[in-house]
Amino acid sequence: MICAIPELSLAVLKEAVSPSILPNALFSVRLLCLTLVCFSVQSVAKEYSVETALRGSGEYDDNVRLDEEEISIAGIVISPELNAGLRTERLDLALKTVLDFARFDKSEYDSDDQDVALTSSYAFEYNVFNAAAQLKRNSTRTSEASDTGVFGVASRREDENLSLGWRHFFTDKHSLEMSATYADVEYASNNPNLNDYEYGGVAAAYSIDISDRTVFISQLEVSRFESNTLRPVLFGRFGIPVGAAVFPAEIQSDTYGLNVGIKRIVTETLMYSVAVGANYVETSFDSPAVSSAAAATPGGLDVVKGLKDEDDTSFFLSATFGYEGERATLSANVSSSTSPSANGYLLLANQLTFNFDYRLSERGTAFIKLDLIDSQSLGDAVNALDQSVSSNDRTYGAARVGGSYRLAESWYISASYRYRAQDREVFDDIAKSNALLLQIAYKPRKNIWSR
Repeated sequence: MICAIPELSLAVLKEAVSPSILPNALFSVRLLCLTLVCFSVQSVAKEYSVETALRGSGEYDDNVRLDEEEISIAGIVISPELNAGLRTERLDLALKTVLDFARFDKSEYDSDDQDVALTSSYAFEYNVFNAAAQLKRNSTRTSEASDTGVFGVASRREDENLSLGWRHFFTDKHSLEMSATYADVEYASNNPNLNDYEYGGVAAAYSIDISDRTVFISQLEVSRFESNTLRPVLFGRFGIPVGAAVFPAEIQSDTYGLNVGIKRIVTETLMYSVAVGANYVETSFDSPAVSSAAAATPGGLDVVKGLKDEDDTSFFLSATFGYEGERATLSANVSSSTSPSANGYLLLANQLTFNFDYRLSERGTAFIKLDLIDSQSLGDAVNALDQSVSSNDRTYGAARVGGSYRLAESWYISASYRYRAQDREVFDDIAKSNALLLQIAYKPRKNIWSR
């Protein structure tokens, strides 16, 4: 599929799919995974694999919060990793686990992070079923680069993700893919700019193989975003605005998107894909009634005027370019679309990512990584009143250059320099950061055996 399908919460999934069909999404995934394992027992040939790794990293950052007030930290991160897999003629089951234990000279930035993902796929003659679940717990020190830009102390962010998919091949050239995904994001933070939210949807994509190297894809998707957050409420006497204050509010955005695209394999080393479309978004705001002396009418009744519901249309674009040669590997992506945010509302995000690797020798590789993000709130309502609370107009950029070297069969070392900068609307100036990173990794060969 050319574009990423949004993630879906349990409540959203129930509404989108139907409670009678999906009474409990977590139970359904467990049942599907169990079914896939049961199918695998009937297969004759099984291949098992186990892969481990241990990484130790040193880090120095002269502005870890990427804020106007510069705070530097130095420390180490120990990261054990365990991956396991089971594969048969029809089943592919994989477990990936990464643990990070970070300790710094300023203890408030210490954190213990976990990333556990289970993916499964089972193929019939004309159908393929997929299921995946992920639990990711990390610190806002690392999680907010692509979202809010609020890099705080070791405030905990927890992402729970679930996805279900089915692909049916009508012929060797025509196929239909249906999917449903969700995410539930929660913060252990009192920062009003970090809000819990649920986001997800369902999608259908139809693919046509025009040739051996060209695929045409059309996709329709529906998603919902829900967040309980702090937003400004406008008070008025007889409908005349007289002031603003911040109170809890529920924001709900329903998105209906359609895009078409093409994926083209030009040569054995070169490919590209392009998709364009549009998203129509309906946003509603639900603020509770609040008393205010300034808003009292002569009859003693308070008049509260909340944020007005909005309808917006945004352009969708996703373009990817990839090259893999004998020595060099390059990938680039340009995208523009709506995106969920812990600020409490949908963002309109424009992003460019670029990765380049060049093999200097059999053991040494140099790399360059770039990431540029320009984002703002999708509608005008959330920015209409109190900019200091609701605005997330933001420009962010990160560049990393370095290299890696294989010391021995299972030992690797890498070093890099990273430059970051961001300009948020609530900043008076651009915040900049310089970081040095050094990593030593032990990664033995993957253990594979058959039965």
